[in-house]
Order: sequence, then structure tokens, then C-alpha cells
Amino acid sequence: MTTQGWKRTRAAMKGLVARGYVPTRAVSSPYRRAVETLQCLQEAAQVGFPVDSWEGLLPQGHPSQAEDWLRGACSEASTLTLALVSHQPFCSDLILHLTGQEVAFPNAACAVLHFEGGRFSLAAHLKAAERWEGL
Repeated sequence: MTTQGWKRTRAAMKGLVARGYVPTRAVSSPYRRAVETLQCLQEAAQVGFPVDSWEGLLPQGHPSQAEDWLRGACSEASTLTLALVSHQPFCSDLILHLTGQEVAFPNAACAVLHFEGGRFSLAAHLKAAERWEGL
């Protein structure tokens, strides 16, 4: 990420946390920028939470396979808040597949999903381009 990219991504992740969306678990693709975006979220949250990287979250991924993997990763908890960092067009397709909601998912963005009762729901979707006043 560029210096400006780090600044904008950190601001977006601080905004996510300031709005109460602190994950209890996080997963990203193994690509560098996705991992860096997740690092910004970890810095902003200032609390520890399990973090995974999975190759099934790459742009050419398959939503049904990702759902199976995510359900396995989430199976130990009856309720959790999952931060998901991936790439287009896959991430928008995955969120639609999991929640039935359409979202645009640009670079340096993070989707927050709630997992409860075996169902995923979209809690928040923030991107680095958004401005967070006072942060």
C-alpha cells in the first residue's frame, strides 16, 4: 500500500471500530493488500481476535466453497462477528450468496458479517474512500 493508502485504510478501519463493529474473528485472502487491510483493522480494534487467511477468498473463488469453509471456521461459536477482506468480483458475489444483500466491494474495504443461529447477515461494509470525521 502507498502511504496514502495506509492512511485511508487505517481511517476506514478506525471508523468501523468506532461504530462498534469489532470482530471476534477475521479472515482475508492471502494477497498482500487484503492482509494489510486486515492489519489496519487489528490496529484499530486494539483487541486480539483469531485471524485466518484462506486461498478460497481469491478473486476467482467460488461462493459455495467459501460458505462451506466459513461455516467450518465459524462452527465452534454460536454467535460471532466476522470481518471479511477479499477481492472483486468474488467478495460481492460471496456476500450476496451468504446474506442475499448486494454490496459494492472496492479496494481496502472490509465487510462485517454476523453469524448467529447458522445464518450470516451483513452488519457493515466500509471502504477506505469514506471519510471519518474526528478520527
